[in-house]
Amino acid sequence: MSRLAIALAVSLASPAYADGVFEVCKGESKTVVPGTGQMSIAVIYPDDFPGRTTRQVLYPIGERLAIAEHAKILLGADVDVATKLVRERHWSEQGNACNSAPSLVAVLGQKHPNLSTARASIECDDAGQCELHLDVARHGRPSAERFVRYSAPLAAPKDKLANIAAAAPKLVAKGPPPGAPTAGLAVGELAAGTVTTRSDADGALELDRGMEANPAFAACTPKTGKPHVRGYWADWKLSALGTAMEVSIQPFGGADPADQQAASCLRKALQAMQLECPRDGNVTPVRTAICL
Repeated sequence: MSRLAIALAVSLASPAYADGVFEVCKGESKTVVPGTGQMSIAVIYPDDFPGRTTRQVLYPIGERLAIAEHAKILLGADVDVATKLVRERHWSEQGNACNSAPSLVAVLGQKHPNLSTARASIECDDAGQCELHLDVARHGRPSAERFVRYSAPLAAPKDKLANIAAAAPKLVAKGPPPGAPTAGLAVGELAAGTVTTRSDADGALELDRGMEANPAFAACTPKTGKPHVRGYWADWKLSALGTAMEVSIQPFGGADPADQQAASCLRKALQAMQLECPRDGNVTPVRTAICL
């Protein structure tokens, strides 16, 4: 093929490739669970939550959430079993231990494909007025529907079980909770210097969050000229032990030496990461869009 033909092929193919990766980065990561079937909610109470093991507190809170979210509430025993697996870095009782523990959501999601979690808390202001909060994360829903806080006024004393039980039926949705996670959610625009990754593996949200939070990825941002978003495609395999194998990272949109250096830096950063091992224990091919 002549040099002219090669140049024409590259010039015609590059824009579509580049546009594709930027659009992928703007979209949301693949949710940890598929979101199919009836919703199941795992209610998680901190160790110091009053009455966290009593029916007097658990039943009215669970009942209110079940009605509001049209969901079933998981038994505490199911959550305890999953918590034990996470602590031991297992996906299942029969599986081998991973080098990096899977998340509680991922473990529970194996049996509950439309899993949500609800984290209970009590918050009081400077005047001593308290509220009961349940922060719900709908792990199978799109970005705009992912997070919601249910709140209700809580009479004093705040640790009296009867008061918590009385507040539970009054819980109402108040919108997303303060500080709700944003990593892995859809965005309108990409910011230069901010690491955004989107992988095509099932349940890749937590994988993407790990890469975005890794300072080694941010350190690969090209430092030349006026800041603008750069994009890269990473093709690699997730090993059974949770490491990146056969990593190939290519910049798109030309042969800028700075992009080549960034691609090399990103390859080393990905190879050095310890990731969750695959649920089925098999090597998994992955394609990741990386925008910096």
